[in-house]
Amino acid sequence: MSHNGYDAVVDEPTTLAAVGPRIDRIVVGLLLAAAGIGWLLDQAGASVPWRMFPATALVLIGLALLATLVGGSGRAALVSLGVIALIVGVAVGVGVNRYAGPVGDRVVAPSTAQWPVNTRLGAGTLTIDLTRNPLPESGSLVADVGAGRIVVLLPAGSSPIIDARATVGTVSVDGVKVSDGIDVRWSQPNPLTTAVNLDLRVGLGDIEVNHD
Repeated sequence: MSHNGYDAVVDEPTTLAAVGPRIDRIVVGLLLAAAGIGWLLDQAGASVPWRMFPATALVLIGLALLATLVGGSGRAALVSLGVIALIVGVAVGVGVNRYAGPVGDRVVAPSTAQWPVNTRLGAGTLTIDLTRNPLPESGSLVADVGAGRIVVLLPAGSSPIIDARATVGTVSVDGVKVSDGIDVRWSQPNPLTTAVNLDLRVGLGDIEVNHD
């Protein structure tokens, strides 16, 4: 109260929260600038390593997230941008165009005259039955599945060269898991100079090799 009977009004200083720069906007600007420069170089005939762009973006986003710990804002947007860059990077690393194909289950049982064989599925179970017809003396079979399974049925006593890879998944032989995890690879060599060669690829899923 004042001495004159009036309430005293005391002006208090207003405290403003320190607002740092929007780091997410800076990162987006840098990425757009890099993409623009790359596009100009590409149009000029220069070789631009576009496959490295998602990985470079992830590094930049990671550094930006560290910077937000010191000051600045936009962490949530950076996390979202990082998830997008990660998805694109995985897709580029896997080579999604390799797995482009129909969806569903398919059974392939090639005759001797149908070799070499090249088959793929975008998603589903691809069964390769090599027990129905005699195997050729030499030949190649390439099978790609984006998400799902490759099941190979081999006749007893056969030993084709097998190269099986899964970006994320498992490889099993005769019901026994031989490898699992990320970037899985299992191979079965053949001492013969001429043989059947099976090249099996799964982006996300399992590869099963079974002998009759």
